[in-house]
Amino acid sequence: MWLETGVGVLLLLALAQSALLFHGWRQLRELQRRMAELSHDAAHARTDVPTSMLVMALGRLERQLGRIERQPSPTVPRSYELAQQLAREGADVEQLISRCGLSRDEAQLVLRMHPASP
Repeated sequence: MWLETGVGVLLLLALAQSALLFHGWRQLRELQRRMAELSHDAAHARTDVPTSMLVMALGRLERQLGRIERQPSPTVPRSYELAQQLAREGADVEQLISRCGLSRDEAQLVLRMHPASP
């Protein structure tokens, strides 16, 4: 009787030990899975930093482009129009340079293309 009880106790202990080993094995597998996920996430986090920097830089460029587009157009075409009108009215090279901001060559070209009216 004592032998049968001892064998039964040993079987129960073996069963409990097997259950604990199985539980420990499952926890180990779960930890390995989590480690793999964290490693994967860490690898992506390193590659996302330059991407986020590019996105931020692109946003700044878009804002700057928007500000430039909202600015009034430069008055360069108007200065050429004024230079043409002054040339037709008989202005000389120096007047075109001072009043329209043209270079000497540009002023001479405007005078040749738009001679004074008689």
